[in-house]
Amino acid sequence: MRGGRQWIIAGFGVLLLPLPVEAQDVPRVDTQRGVTVSGRERPDYDPVGVRLGGFRADAAAEIGGGYDSNILGNNSGRLSDGYAGLGAQAAIRSDWSTHALGVTGRVLQRTYASESQQNWTDFAVGAYGRYDITPYTNVSASYNLVQDHLSASSIDVQEAGLARPVPYYYNEFNVQAQTRLNRVGLLALANWRGYRFSNVDAGPPLAPGELPPGEVSVYDFDSIIGAAGVSYEISPGRFANATVRYQNINYSDASQSPRDSNTWEGTVGFTYDFDGVWGFNGEVGYLQRDYSGPGIKTLSAPAFRGTLTWQPTLLTTVSAFVGRSVRESIRGNAVSYTATVGSLRVDHEYLRNVIVGAEAGVELDQYQQPSQSATDAYGAVSARWLINRNFSLVGSYQYSWRLNATAGLPDYNRNLVQFSLRMAL
Repeated sequence: MRGGRQWIIAGFGVLLLPLPVEAQDVPRVDTQRGVTVSGRERPDYDPVGVRLGGFRADAAAEIGGGYDSNILGNNSGRLSDGYAGLGAQAAIRSDWSTHALGVTGRVLQRTYASESQQNWTDFAVGAYGRYDITPYTNVSASYNLVQDHLSASSIDVQEAGLARPVPYYYNEFNVQAQTRLNRVGLLALANWRGYRFSNVDAGPPLAPGELPPGEVSVYDFDSIIGAAGVSYEISPGRFANATVRYQNINYSDASQSPRDSNTWEGTVGFTYDFDGVWGFNGEVGYLQRDYSGPGIKTLSAPAFRGTLTWQPTLLTTVSAFVGRSVRESIRGNAVSYTATVGSLRVDHEYLRNVIVGAEAGVELDQYQQPSQSATDAYGAVSARWLINRNFSLVGSYQYSWRLNATAGLPDYNRNLVQFSLRMAL
């Protein structure tokens, strides 16, 4: 649901990297299939947490800052500023051999030096549990309260006549059950989210009789998703999958009832570990969304998601992602739009405690009514220095720009620099 994705990708700390003096030794555990550069354990540098009986507590805090050369994502009205960033997260998770319980929490805040209207604070708290019936059968449930925001640089916020972040929150309940019968795996899922938007001060109405552009609470809605899936194990690490999903969206304000919709989606795909070097997980199918309002056209499009991982060496991981989703709009003259994203990332273990990377990506947003589209691209470099178990230094540089746009959508280019110091238990 997030418009205008905020990429926090590192690169600033490259200036602080020590020169390598000898070849690295790769621990034997890192040679196991599926272990990537970003996901592998580093016993000499990983935080140890705090043991609480059968539970483990982890916590971390982050402080830093950066510079954004085009906060609004609009070259005709450029707004730049430096900012300070604060973050913290904590979790308590069970360490049992069967079943699981846990609670999590996080907060992330950005405060601009001059442009205080662009400040935002996000947070999330949640709890989850899993009951294991057999080694292959379990039932799990979770609850989350998430405070997030739509970025001022997103097309949806810009076209709604706003020039500042739009805060929103949602409550979420999720229940899932899965089992396995020999080579056949079965999955059922039910999910509910209630989205609530906060009005922002955005000036008077655009025309007599219209709502002020900041009156976005009229777009509050509830989403119910039900899904069922089946998988077949062809051989160890290789599965064929099929999934059916249904989503109902219902707007709280009666004036927005024409936006109510029902969406069906069916996909088939594969999860495939080719040889420990290449791995693939993806699905392709079709989706259709029907709206309650007779004047709103049915939205139908191919549906797809996929992740490809390549590990040319034990110290390098290359990953690619592509996917499409349908997002709700806060514009008075639009209902929803499709977002198609693709990215390519390289992570390299320069030293055991220094991970560098590079990423490039593209996002295509397409509106059906009115007919509009924009293609945005970004490139970034990254570095992360693990100083010891408790401290790490992260830096970032990203350049993003609009490749093309239709129907008067603004052009933009943007530089984003960020650095932070992370402290963990």
